[in-house]
Amino acid sequence: MANDSFGSAAGKVAQVRGRLLELIDHEDEGVALPSERRLAHDWGVARMTLRRALDDLATAGFVVREHGRGNFVARPKLTRRLAMTSFSEEMRRRGLVPGSETLEFRRLPAGPRQARTLRIPVNTTIVRFTRLRTADGDPIGLETTWVADDLVPGLAPADLNGSWYDLLAGRYSIPILTGRTTIEPTLLDEHDAALLHTDPGRPAFQLDVVTFGTNGRVVECGTDVFRGDRFQLTAELRPVPAPALRGRTRRSA
Repeated sequence: MANDSFGSAAGKVAQVRGRLLELIDHEDEGVALPSERRLAHDWGVARMTLRRALDDLATAGFVVREHGRGNFVARPKLTRRLAMTSFSEEMRRRGLVPGSETLEFRRLPAGPRQARTLRIPVNTTIVRFTRLRTADGDPIGLETTWVADDLVPGLAPADLNGSWYDLLAGRYSIPILTGRTTIEPTLLDEHDAALLHTDPGRPAFQLDVVTFGTNGRVVECGTDVFRGDRFQLTAELRPVPAPALRGRTRRSA
C-alpha cells in the first residue's frame, strides 16, 4: 500500500509532478507513460496523488490524457518572442509552416473603445477581421484585428492568408515600428475552444496589442487568444536606465 510519506498533500503532488517532468524530459513526443498503477506502486504514492499531478501537467500542456488509453508525452510548446515580429515570421523561424483562415471580415463604424485606441473619431469606418492561426496545420490561436479603413483601401479577406505585417509594409507602405502588448491569463469559452480543437475551460493567453507606424500613428489594435497548452511567450529583459538626477548634485567633501 502506498504510504505517501513525504509531506503535505500539496507537497506530495508537487514532488510527483517533478518526477513526472523528469520522466517526460527523457521521452519523445507521443510516447506513452507507464500506467498509473505501475507509477503509483514504483514511487510509493497514492493513485489519487498521481492523478492530481497528471491533471496539473495535462492542464499545463506537458501530458495528453486519453480516456481508456493512458497518458502520453505532449508535443513541445511553441515559443513566441514578445518582439516586433509577425506570427508567420516566428513560425517560419522555427521551421514550421504558418497558416491563416479568415473567420470574420467586416467594415463597420468605430465604437468609442476602438476610436479611442486607434485615435480616430467615433463612427469612422474601420475593418475588423478574425483569423484562425495554425502551425503545421495545428490550430493554436485566434487573432482579432481592428484597423482604420482609410489606411488599408481595398483590403479583402483573400488578402489575409499570409503575413499581415508583410501586407501592410508591401502594399500599403506602412511599416510597424513599435507596439505595446498587455498579456492576461484566461480560460477558453466554448466558442473559442471549438475553433482551437480543444476543451472549454482550458488555459490560454490573451494578448491585447496596439502597434504604431511612422510619426507615432496608431496602425492597428487587436486581441489575440493563444492556447496555453501549445504556446509559451518569451521576452528579453534589459535594465531600465536610472533617471537622471535633477538639479545640481553636491560633491562630497
